[in-house]
Amino acid sequence: MFKLDNKLGLGLAALGRPGYINLGHHLSIGEDKSKDTMRHQCHRVLDHAYNKGIRYFDVARVYGESEEFLSSWIRKQNQFAGFIGSKWGYEYLAEWNVETDQHERKDHSHPFLKKQWVETRMNLGKSIDLYQIHSVTPESSVLKDKDVIQELHSIKKGGVDIGVSTSGPQQKETITALLEINKSEKLFTFIQCTINIFEQSCIEVLKKASEQGINVIAKEIFANGRLTNFNNNLHQENFINITKVALNLNITIEDLALIWVYQLPFVKIVLTGASTIDQLDKNLNSLNKIDIELPSLNNYRLSQVDYWNTRKTLSWN
Repeated sequence: MFKLDNKLGLGLAALGRPGYINLGHHLSIGEDKSKDTMRHQCHRVLDHAYNKGIRYFDVARVYGESEEFLSSWIRKQNQFAGFIGSKWGYEYLAEWNVETDQHERKDHSHPFLKKQWVETRMNLGKSIDLYQIHSVTPESSVLKDKDVIQELHSIKKGGVDIGVSTSGPQQKETITALLEINKSEKLFTFIQCTINIFEQSCIEVLKKASEQGINVIAKEIFANGRLTNFNNNLHQENFINITKVALNLNITIEDLALIWVYQLPFVKIVLTGASTIDQLDKNLNSLNKIDIELPSLNNYRLSQVDYWNTRKTLSWN
């Protein structure tokens, strides 16, 4: 079974491109969003993360230059000992613009898998440890595509783990379908799922996945900033109540959001999307409080429809 000494991983979704939907992203990144500046910032955060013991790094073809930024950083290391996961299935279209008509395009076809796998190997070479189908939903039907499944088996034979990431209000149904397929295919060893205090819909099915030997990666643990102090007007009743819980525990709402996910026993990796060293240090500081006893936060979850419909309204910034 997969295991790293540090359960915290670093995702580069907000560091590999100039725009992202996280609340306050533009304030964190600053005015200069040139590729050279973003590469330098990404390398600084990677240096800090690695020095602090983080060993899981998450990238994707659609995260702008995230694969290239990570690979150029790895080449600077005397000895790199980490675990790298990337994802295929989306194409980055923004051409390094924050404001554009279309930021990305979804394509879960077999030809697109072959194209993006070549691109990933060109960027990461043999450093790639895990390749995931990006944002699988029931509508994509990719899990039923025999050509895709066969191609993924071929990649797995080359020593790369295969997984899926999920998104949308039917994450639970997607994971259930994956578990059924995996009974015969024995293909998938990782699931990367949105789990946070607001979005708790997958907990039971992820427990089942873990019992079947699948490694669970938790993403969007801060709900794209909705569980941070950048949130000024979204889900206010729940947000205020969660803030009160944090205050009663003498911790921040960001502490609470991270600790709540970290304490889920079936989660193997908890991804932070920190885009600055300061943000990463705050996340690392939360780990000093990881044994705090939390009350039940079930009453503060949102409906899947409310959670995901609101996510659709978040602006690229």
